[in-house]
Amino acid sequence: MNCIGHFSAVISHFAAVTGLLALAACGSSTAAAGDGAPDAAVTTDAVTLADGATTTAGVTFHKDVEPILQVKCQGCHSGTGIAPFALVTYDDAKTRSASAVAAIASLKMPPWGARETAECQPRFGWQHDLRVTPAEKATLDAWIAAGTPEGNPADAPKAGAAPTLALANVDLKVAPHKAYVTSGKDDQMRCFTLDPGITTATWLNGIQIIPGNPLVVHHALVFLDPNGDAAKLADADGEYDCFGGPGINGKLIEAWAPGAVPLEFPSNVGTPIAAGSKLVMQIHYHPAGNTADPDTTQILMRFNKTAPEWIGASVLIGNFASANDNGGALLPGEDDGPNGPEFVIPPNKPAHHEAMVFHLPAQLNGAALPELRVYGVGTHMHYVGQDMKVWVERAFAAPACTSAQLDPLVACTQQNCPGASGGDLVTCATKSCATQAAALAGPCGDCIKAGVLAGSRVADLVTACEQVQPKPATITDPATECFVQTPAWDFNWQRIYNYDAPLEQLPILRAGDALNMRCTYNNTLDNPFVKIALGLKGLTDPVAVKLGETTLDEMCLAIVQIVYKAAP
Repeated sequence: MNCIGHFSAVISHFAAVTGLLALAACGSSTAAAGDGAPDAAVTTDAVTLADGATTTAGVTFHKDVEPILQVKCQGCHSGTGIAPFALVTYDDAKTRSASAVAAIASLKMPPWGARETAECQPRFGWQHDLRVTPAEKATLDAWIAAGTPEGNPADAPKAGAAPTLALANVDLKVAPHKAYVTSGKDDQMRCFTLDPGITTATWLNGIQIIPGNPLVVHHALVFLDPNGDAAKLADADGEYDCFGGPGINGKLIEAWAPGAVPLEFPSNVGTPIAAGSKLVMQIHYHPAGNTADPDTTQILMRFNKTAPEWIGASVLIGNFASANDNGGALLPGEDDGPNGPEFVIPPNKPAHHEAMVFHLPAQLNGAALPELRVYGVGTHMHYVGQDMKVWVERAFAAPACTSAQLDPLVACTQQNCPGASGGDLVTCATKSCATQAAALAGPCGDCIKAGVLAGSRVADLVTACEQVQPKPATITDPATECFVQTPAWDFNWQRIYNYDAPLEQLPILRAGDALNMRCTYNNTLDNPFVKIALGLKGLTDPVAVKLGETTLDEMCLAIVQIVYKAAP
């Protein structure tokens, strides 16, 4: 996936950036259930639920089971969806009853990667949580124990209650004018230039990618191209090869991966799109040695009718390759060599960790960073991935600087910039102490620079920047907060998880906050996905894995969907 982008580069255009990397699974529901909930005790006469309440005897398919399947299963298991079989009729459910309940008990189904763990307890539940609740599982168990009775068809829920995977109220459909045929053994990155015909400034409220041939479309990304720069790279058919990125300064607005559902912002959230903007769709094709059927992947779009109250944006944070990588950092790890942090996953290691951090900047483009509310968050790795956790350490909870950062710079400025102050000191330090100043990236650098420009003495601001500041009374967010953990990572079921809370109550990211990512990898043959990846490369034994785009490369990437108040 073309994900080696950085928050500082993307958010600098936050007024024009949007999109949810909706790497999503199927279905929709608002019910939630945590891991480890006790199973209900089941008899053929009554169902004792987790809270001690009981249902009456006589659990039947139409009255009790069919409503659960409609909401939790039929978004995929519809007969025409991506699932290999249907769970729509009584005969469907009876035939699959034992295997379906076993898949639910093992947490394999419905597919839902975000789980509450001992180290990650998000403070809000999730929108459209697919997980089967203890009460629902007890109902399914009781139905099987009773012999899977059908019951009265008149008790069935209304038709059409199953969640849809289609974007509602589509205003525009865009697709390449010519189908593309991929072939060969190597993966291909192909870009398509598209003109959506947007003649006036507007706001994107929903978007969906529909793969024409999902057998070979590994993933797809859509970028805004406000100046039409991609046309200079394209051939006569409006296409070009684009491994690693679209080759333009484009803003990501949408992505597709296995099982995706559309991005749909709330009605009062949208993303600005300038008149005349073009689109670039980058598709990662995976032909696996075959000549595939033609692919014509479509983009569906929906727009706000009026200017929205909130601006929505999506940022990809992570994939840092060094200790100072465009505002982020790859942190030291247990398998690093003598040259410092290095992203390498050794072969035959079952639990290798890579950790990264990004500090939000104080200013961008000369303006203060606004408060960014976290609307949704997701994780992204490849086949070697096993577990990923994303959390924030807020700036008030830690000193901006450490003595290890400051001492070398202070010594250098005393030697090279004697008597300098204010802006002169900043200029001198940047020029004469560049190596020492580079170590102050993030909140430490922001703290030092702000103090110098405000006229503080170096000794005073050094002391201030090394002190933990008291928590401001206006901040109610905790000092440390886990946003999401996916402890049973599955590449085939990726999604962004949206908090089930009003916009005004969502977690906030502020200047200086540290966004942390920890990725755990299993690079052994005990990981079935490693076997798949090796087989695709004609290999039999695990190899060292590094950052990259292809199937046997890896990533450690947080997908953060943010919203912030539009300017008045």
